[in-house]
Amino acid sequence: MRYLRLLLFFGIGWAGGGEGSNFILEHVLDSYDWHITDLPWGKNPDGTTHYISIRLPLPRILYHPRQGLSIFFVRGHTLEEVRQELEPRGFNITPKGEIVALDCQPIWDLSLTKTAFQFLLVGVILFWLGRQAARAYTHSPIPRGAARWLEPVILFIRDEVARPNLHQHADRFLPYLLTVFFFIWLSNLFGLTPLNSNIMGNITLTFFLALLSFLLVQLNGTKSYWQHIFWYPGVPVWLKIFMMPVEVIGMFARPFALMMRLFANIFAGHLMLLSGIGLIFILAQTLHSVAAGYATSILSLGLGLFVMALETLVAALQAYIFTMLTSVFLGMALEEH
Repeated sequence: MRYLRLLLFFGIGWAGGGEGSNFILEHVLDSYDWHITDLPWGKNPDGTTHYISIRLPLPRILYHPRQGLSIFFVRGHTLEEVRQELEPRGFNITPKGEIVALDCQPIWDLSLTKTAFQFLLVGVILFWLGRQAARAYTHSPIPRGAARWLEPVILFIRDEVARPNLHQHADRFLPYLLTVFFFIWLSNLFGLTPLNSNIMGNITLTFFLALLSFLLVQLNGTKSYWQHIFWYPGVPVWLKIFMMPVEVIGMFARPFALMMRLFANIFAGHLMLLSGIGLIFILAQTLHSVAAGYATSILSLGLGLFVMALETLVAALQAYIFTMLTSVFLGMALEEH
């Protein structure tokens, strides 16, 4: 993450003295509060505009062996402001942002971040949509409400993704494929709204999704699948020994490709959009000209609209690709000799 900060600073924020990179980093990186906007509020002593930051704090959840469970909100967001909030409760924060106990006892930090909060929010919305669709079919065979929009997508995943790759096993794994598809798709759409945390641009979450698919494939692998990895049938012994490490590397390369493809596409799209918007303020500040900012905004607005349209397509496309490749890898593991 340190190298990511340096890359963004030198690649984007150099013209604005780092302010552009700070704006972009607050959007694409995780934090313990939800930054909404900054509003002008008076003047600083040097004549520049003073801004107040409007943030939604997320709950800090700490477990101390002696104090028990502590749940509270921290109003500040800088290290010093957070430290002032934590010290009366018996905690402190390190320069790296880690919370420790003043009595040096080990603690459990279960605090919600933007990524964790939106992860739960998307899960609740998916559960609600599924319940609404299920209830619609209990009253009438004709889909209504949420079921009207979900049914074509569900049938598409079943008929075009699951059944061609999994054959007789399609219905068994269809719930997982649908869950992954809708979770990624809805999370990507959330990432295009002003109030979002870009959770699919977080490599930790894409790693978790890829890990789930990897475990599902390996736990359902047939005897023939493992034989083709460790002792490839029908070839000479010397070739079996040569192919075994290649197949083992391929076994781990597949989930790695799932993880990086999803992360890189979503993360890059947000950086393109935010960089185009940040260019307005960077050029206006660098050239000391409001006219330059207005002139740049015309180009940035057109570029932003194009990237937003492209990102809307990518939101569904990446969900489809992740689901399709998962079903392909799973189908390969389920094949008999």
